[in-house]
Amino acid sequence: MISRYVFVAVLALLPAAAQSQSMPGMAMPAANCLATPAPLPPVLAAWPEKTPVTSATRASGLDAAALTPGKAATVTLHPTREVAFVAQPEKPGGSVAHGGLLAVTIADAGTYQISLSTGAWIDLLKDGAAQVSTAHAPGPACSGVRKTVQFSMPAGRYVIQLSANADPTIQVLVSKVP
Repeated sequence: MISRYVFVAVLALLPAAAQSQSMPGMAMPAANCLATPAPLPPVLAAWPEKTPVTSATRASGLDAAALTPGKAATVTLHPTREVAFVAQPEKPGGSVAHGGLLAVTIADAGTYQISLSTGAWIDLLKDGAAQVSTAHAPGPACSGVRKTVQFSMPAGRYVIQLSANADPTIQVLVSKVP
């Protein structure tokens, strides 16, 4: 009899245990998304239309792997072992993870948001130095945006290092926060 009660108690705890595996502060995917998603906020207005970009595997390839602020991209990544990161990623991922390097040039200083379709790790570098994020948030429910990370970015050229992504593709948008 005791084993039946233990089994029922364990079953009752499973949903809570599954939720604890999610990233803190990140929304779990909504199960009942509408066929027509809700309008996106202005900072994500460019999200629906994406241009293909192949990430670089080393700094010498960054010119061909450039993002344009305000334009979303579907980025092809590479197995982590093929990427020579500019700086060691804080979270490089395991042997089956994917990553890559992207360049972005910021003309107008301000707060910018990097939005991703997955929970990949973002390292933002300027002149080889890691930039500190100022805010993190999940994307709007049912939008396809998994997470957003904000940075204060003076004008200049930056390297976005993506790492620890399970899939070989990811959607990315760099946009200025109003």
